[in-house]
Amino acid sequence: MQESSSEKRVRLTVRAHDSLSEVFLVNSQFQLREIGVGQLETPVLPGLYKARFRIGQQQVDQLIEVQPGSDAVDIQGLPVDFSSPVPFSGISTERQAHRKAAEELSRSVSEKKGKGAWLFLFIRALTDAETVPWAGFSLHDLDGTVLAEPSLGICNQHEGFFALHIEVDPGTYRLRVEEEPGEVYEIYVQAVAGWQTQVFALSEAAWLPDVVAYRAALPSVSVLMAEAGQGFDASDKVTRQVELLRLALLHGREVVKENAVADLLKEEQINPMQVILTAHSLLGQGKLDVSQLSAVVKKLPSDFAEHPDIQALELDQPAEMRAVFPTPPMLRSSWDRILQALEQRKVIVPPGSLTAQIAGGVIKTSLWLVHRLDSQEV
Repeated sequence: MQESSSEKRVRLTVRAHDSLSEVFLVNSQFQLREIGVGQLETPVLPGLYKARFRIGQQQVDQLIEVQPGSDAVDIQGLPVDFSSPVPFSGISTERQAHRKAAEELSRSVSEKKGKGAWLFLFIRALTDAETVPWAGFSLHDLDGTVLAEPSLGICNQHEGFFALHIEVDPGTYRLRVEEEPGEVYEIYVQAVAGWQTQVFALSEAAWLPDVVAYRAALPSVSVLMAEAGQGFDASDKVTRQVELLRLALLHGREVVKENAVADLLKEEQINPMQVILTAHSLLGQGKLDVSQLSAVVKKLPSDFAEHPDIQALELDQPAEMRAVFPTPPMLRSSWDRILQALEQRKVIVPPGSLTAQIAGGVIKTSLWLVHRLDSQEV
């Protein structure tokens, strides 16, 4: 159907399945008419249109016909079949057995290696091959002392997953994976008092060149948080939103609106990972209001203000007011900000601290801070 400027325009509303899904509207002449996040609303002439919904690198198209004489057309968009280490329902990487196991085991009695904070680690394989998802895994404290190896958790080769629920002292922990003999990498996770930090990983062979063994892919892990006792809930809307924030950051998609931090202030309960990823997304867009962020942080547990990924957001303060970083952050963007600030004020990274020690072994990643250990550290 050809468009005619004399025809009456129709109010078209297109709503994405997920509030952080990008929405693109194209007309029959392949012209981009409108862009939105979560939904878009625009007057259009009768005719054929294509709506494209995008999450990270995945997208789905939906044809829309706007009939002449319509007052308004409201379209519910198709869900995007995205990939995630988190076993959500209805996505390409869903495995029902993984989802049930994660929900049950994250609420199970935890191994005790400290008090007041919890870590839940879940590594899963999607391939039908005889892979061992937990191969090469270990959990260490800040000094490098081993806290957990696969034998401490649940190793289920038949269903293809590994799970570990452990109570620890609040602080920073080192999640390591030995890709092959002598090739050991680690990321850093924060355990917060009264909260369970959840780390989901896929066992893959492709994240490092020339390494064919299946191991937990550290650069693409998902880090979630839930209040102690709640465990993982695949149907929780905030949990899903946090994962979509991670995918947007990972792939450089600008899906966070400028008022997102202000909107968090209106919530009765705030998820710490939602704050971190929202703030870092806005920082990347040059739209972060640090004063609003400070107000949100005050609504979180008191020790959360000392989280290195929050403190890294506040490094634009006068030099004498900047935080000190003896422990590394989780995010690569936080690490980059610390290095920039270090040029002006050396004392923010104490000599001999873990942050100082890892500087030479940080590998290039787009989201999490990943460190390659040298032979003396292994």
